[in-house]
Amino acid sequence: MNDPRLATFNSRTVQHDSQVAYGPEIPLPSFRHASSDLQILQISGHIEEGHREPVFIEKGSGKKGKRRGPFQDLTQRQETGLTRKLGACLSCSMQRIRCLPDLLNPTGCCRTCIHAARTRMHWLPCLRYKIADSELLDHAVCPRPSWTKRWKKMEVVDIRDWASKDIKTITITQDVGGTSYKLKVRRFKPIEGDSLERKWKTDGVEQSFKCAPYGIADMKEAGRTLAEFAERTLGTAISFYIDETDVLLRSTYSMAYRYSRFAEREEERLLLRSALRLWCASRMESHSDRICGNETLGMEPQDYGPRCANTGIILTPPVFSAQLEVIVVATILQPARREVLRRLRDLIQENQRRSWFAIYLCIFVLLHSCALLTASNNQKARKQGLESRFFQTTVVEALHNGANILLAHFHYCNRGSHPFTMDWKSPDQIARAELDTEQVQFILDTAKEVKKKSPLFREIREKALFEHEYYFLSQLYEFDWKPRHTI
Repeated sequence: MNDPRLATFNSRTVQHDSQVAYGPEIPLPSFRHASSDLQILQISGHIEEGHREPVFIEKGSGKKGKRRGPFQDLTQRQETGLTRKLGACLSCSMQRIRCLPDLLNPTGCCRTCIHAARTRMHWLPCLRYKIADSELLDHAVCPRPSWTKRWKKMEVVDIRDWASKDIKTITITQDVGGTSYKLKVRRFKPIEGDSLERKWKTDGVEQSFKCAPYGIADMKEAGRTLAEFAERTLGTAISFYIDETDVLLRSTYSMAYRYSRFAEREEERLLLRSALRLWCASRMESHSDRICGNETLGMEPQDYGPRCANTGIILTPPVFSAQLEVIVVATILQPARREVLRRLRDLIQENQRRSWFAIYLCIFVLLHSCALLTASNNQKARKQGLESRFFQTTVVEALHNGANILLAHFHYCNRGSHPFTMDWKSPDQIARAELDTEQVQFILDTAKEVKKKSPLFREIREKALFEHEYYFLSQLYEFDWKPRHTI
């Protein structure tokens, strides 16, 4: 795999300065300038002289001093231009120092990491990863073309060619804990590309359901309805999708939900809320809908046999389903993705021990969502009778790359330590980690469950079971983690 975002040094992993990344066990150092009026921030690491770019802050003023001007040296300008093109590696970006590319191997390990590898034990590759590049969503550029070609991208644009002024209200459910919501629909004039039937395969046999030409009357109004529904039913969705017999999953989601409401720091509450909002909307977008209630738009349930999940239910019309996908993606998923990645990036860049717990919970939820979306994409491929493993291979590939980005940042935060194998009975350890009694007990309980599941985790990774909900989660607890190429 020739990916400029991933580089290794002589096939070994590279550890960067242990003072910059952070785990729960070691207090961060303080670096001070000799002058009493200035303080140097974010300076550490064994970097060649002249390659640091400290930012000076006037003590007490809260104002940044002047940054350096353009490099006078031609080589330095060329190096900077190449770095901007390739992107800085994770280590240099976190330390806010120059990432110097190897001019003989520009997409390989940067010179800064090579230098660090000679002076430190190795634990993480040189990775050109950015949090903002994490793709957390399972959707294509536009709704499924086999449904309709009205929308070329995920943008809320209402239907205009209506066949009637009459507005009807239907009830939609995904059979998640008995929840449902109501939407207003209207009969439209079909155009070329609009499908008026749902098609699928059961045991290799093609089947179909005739649909009435109805669409959502006001997509913006429907977006507000769906956003409120997702927020209101979050607890129900967690109870439905998370196996109550799986202690690790159940306890972690329970903690994430409570932490999103009661964490002491607002930044951490908002991070977990945005992560859970994204998780809930992702389940909505990847789960099938059906019409329930008295208004069925003239459609009748059909009998396709006991082996078909569509027997006895009213399926939503394809154009309606395309509208739902656009609404969920454009009004909930995309804004939630931007928010959670921005908040996660900011919290990681704070470089504070106290943030580790919220970062772990957030990344756990996002990685689990990635696994569920992978499984859903596989199921769609099976339902459509495709020979390929996934319905949208490029979408799944982007999801898995995003999972690697999240895992890399988490392991960088751990600074080569292993929080779930540490001595959490030590008062000094607890004090340094800035965790309360409940959090410490949660980590101890998590460590026990991880140990129980270690044979399963190993099997999942060895067999490349990408659809398994623990494929990415198991990598949180690896001692020598490296990115895995999946597709």
